[in-house]
Amino acid sequence: MWDDDAPDSAVQMVRNHVGMIRRLAGGRGEAVTSIRGGYRLSLETDADRFRARARQSRLLHEAGRLPESLAAVTEALALWRGAEAMTGVRDVLDLEIAARRLEETRFRAEELAAQCHLRLGRPQEALPILHSMTIRYPSRELPWLQLMAAQASIGRRVEASTETFPQARYHLVEQSGLDMPLLNRFHQELLRGAEAAALLSLTGFPRVP
Repeated sequence: MWDDDAPDSAVQMVRNHVGMIRRLAGGRGEAVTSIRGGYRLSLETDADRFRARARQSRLLHEAGRLPESLAAVTEALALWRGAEAMTGVRDVLDLEIAARRLEETRFRAEELAAQCHLRLGRPQEALPILHSMTIRYPSRELPWLQLMAAQASIGRRVEASTETFPQARYHLVEQSGLDMPLLNRFHQELLRGAEAAALLSLTGFPRVP
């Protein structure tokens, strides 16, 4: 926690926090066990549950069990608190790395939730998820593609082409200087009047049986 700059009270501070965790766990002695050089937390955390449910959701999606996949990922995302993971402790390098991994798992869970809604014919439910994702992750391509697919599915094809696509191009191409052939192809299919199912097939998710 402190690298080479630990205060004189460091050992007592750690013991105090271990005692607090044990009290929060209902006095269970096995919640925190002593090991050589420190302590081990033996409780299942919200982060553990989140990862497990997100993993289960993806497996269900790959098996074509979309309603169950959506239920699992919705349950996983409901465990999330706040915009970022592990706020207040990210000045510790190892915890910063762990937080970033957790946030990446959240991104994958959100894109999966949106995809489930779209494939189940519920684009309206996908829209708020996708709008939020394009704001928080403007440099990620998939949420923009999913958002345009959702808009096209509910008859807002003009909005997708004249409003959402220019925003996506600004963030993905103009800001980065990179070429995005999939984005351009998606826009061409959108202008051509491709069906929503055809647009979804371009988003990179495997077809569901």
